[in-house]
Amino acid sequence: MPIREIPLNRQALAALTEAAVREYLAASHGPLWLDVQDPTDEDLDWLGATFGFHPMALDDCRRLDQHSKVDEYDGYLFVSMAIPRRAEAGNEVLVDELQAFLGKNYLVTVHRDVMAALGAVPALYCKDPGSSRRVDALRRQADFLLYLCADVLVDCYFPLLDAMDDEMDILEDQILESPTQATLHHLFTLKQQLVLLRKLAGPLREAMNALADHPYPEVRRSTSLYFRNVYDHLTRIYEIVETSRDLLGNSLDAYLSTVSNRLNEVMKRLTLITTIFMPISFIVGFGGMNFTRFIPFEEAWSFALVVLVLLLTPPLMILWFRRSRWV
Repeated sequence: MPIREIPLNRQALAALTEAAVREYLAASHGPLWLDVQDPTDEDLDWLGATFGFHPMALDDCRRLDQHSKVDEYDGYLFVSMAIPRRAEAGNEVLVDELQAFLGKNYLVTVHRDVMAALGAVPALYCKDPGSSRRVDALRRQADFLLYLCADVLVDCYFPLLDAMDDEMDILEDQILESPTQATLHHLFTLKQQLVLLRKLAGPLREAMNALADHPYPEVRRSTSLYFRNVYDHLTRIYEIVETSRDLLGNSLDAYLSTVSNRLNEVMKRLTLITTIFMPISFIVGFGGMNFTRFIPFEEAWSFALVVLVLLLTPPLMILWFRRSRWV
């Protein structure tokens, strides 16, 4: 059964069975954290039988496609958190989901993939809080353990946003120097990723706000202040996402403007070339007529005159364009 016990209270269970877990919780040894990775239906049934979780909450764990939320059940809270991360290969943004069951003296977390950020929670939990007994008592509770999980997961937003900000700076330089179709594709990819981050950060912010303000029995008032801190971080993240979306929209406008200006310059040059060759074509056509009534084209000086006019026409027209400030 792929259930990993993290003995945060420094007392490991001899065997992970329903009777052992119930006996452990009844003895009030301290909060118990069970971290379930890639659960099977049998694993979830085991959790439901051991802790009495509602089938609807377990069904959410099976699907793992939920928005961030907080649901209150009899004797525990069900908290869902969606966290973005970059794929190891490429720049694709993936979504990890953590489903948490918070009771008075236990925390059960369920997730499909490896969540590396959770590895830092035991060290933070067991960190010496100093001489303050109040802080030590605060740490040794399950709701504070949930706060630590939420805090380290929400902090995963910031490296992702920093990386996207660096990409936007690079795109801005490319737009000003030599925009290509690849630049436009990258712009739209970042735009889609920012929309995804906005969809994830909004519900998660509301979930943290509920844990901070709602009088849940499983969350003490002293711990709700810590959830308020996570809420503040998510508010900042939401604002960064909105600002990045605005900057990305400006970059898209700059791309379209740059491409349009380049097209105008190309059309301008082509128009000048066409305009210059129009009188040359007329002179060549007029000089190539087969009658000599108006101009003696059979004379040598006539040919020289036509060639001279052909040579002088382009520079004179360019000079005229510049004096007229057309070029």
